[in-house]
Amino acid sequence: MSVEDLLTAFRDRLAVPWRSDEAAAGRVWMLWYDKALERRVRGRLAEFRLAAEQAGKGWHEFDLAPEFGKWVATQTWFERAAKRPATLGTVLPDFEERLIHELRNRLSHCGPNDILALTGAASLFGLMRVSTLIGKVADAIPGRLLVTFPGTHQAGIYRLLDARDGWSYLAVPIPSSPTA
Repeated sequence: MSVEDLLTAFRDRLAVPWRSDEAAAGRVWMLWYDKALERRVRGRLAEFRLAAEQAGKGWHEFDLAPEFGKWVATQTWFERAAKRPATLGTVLPDFEERLIHELRNRLSHCGPNDILALTGAASLFGLMRVSTLIGKVADAIPGRLLVTFPGTHQAGIYRLLDARDGWSYLAVPIPSSPTA
C-alpha cells in the first residue's frame, strides 16, 4: 500500500454522497496504513486536503502529536514529575479530559460538509487509547472525522502501531479492505 493508493481510496470515499442522518460511527473515517508510512502520509496531507476541497468539502486539521507536551509543560507539578516519570500515570485522566475537550471544541468549528483531519494518533500510544478519544467525541461530529491511523485493520479490528490489543469499531475504513 502506498500513499498514492491511500489518496485513491480517499477520493473514492469522497465520491460517496454524505447522508445527514449518518450514525456517529459512520462519520468517523479511519485512514489506516502501515506504520512505516506515517511520515509520508503526514508529509502529503495537503494532497488529501486538496482532494477534499476538489470534492466540495471543507478541511480542518488537528495534530495530536504536540498536545501532551504542551499540556504537561503547563502543569505546576511538571518539575517533580520529570524526576519521577512513573507518577505520570496518576494524571493521565486529566490529560485525557483536556484532549477530549479540545477535540470537541475543534469539531464545534466544523460544519456538516467539513472534514476534520486528526493526525498524530501514534503520539497517544501509552497515554490514552484512540478508541476512547473517538468514542468520547463521536456524537459531536457534524461532518466527518478523518483519523490518520498508523496500524492495521482487519475484520473490523483496528490495532494502533500493530502493538496493542485491537478494538472493534464501526468506523469507515480507508482503504476499505486490507491488501495481501
